[in-house]
Amino acid sequence: MAERAILAYFYSPEQAEGVASKLKALRAVDVQVDRFSNDIGSGFESSMADSMINSDQETDAARLDIVLAAVIDEKCYEQAIRVIETAGGSV
Repeated sequence: MAERAILAYFYSPEQAEGVASKLKALRAVDVQVDRFSNDIGSGFESSMADSMINSDQETDAARLDIVLAAVIDEKCYEQAIRVIETAGGSV
């Protein structure tokens, strides 16, 4: 059985947990949901980051601080990606 890893980002833990349940139903081998710090820093690093953000879309992406990691059978990969995107996740 060939496996593929997936990393997907969400705005809320509820979104990610809902997708995690669906991926488990697709027989994902391992599914984990976690929050990470999206803090770019202060001072020089923050100024550089501010200068790189040039659209509302990029600012919106900075709020994607929930990560879902999963390992799924390659046969179910495309379906898993559709499940993630339909739920508002970003791969």
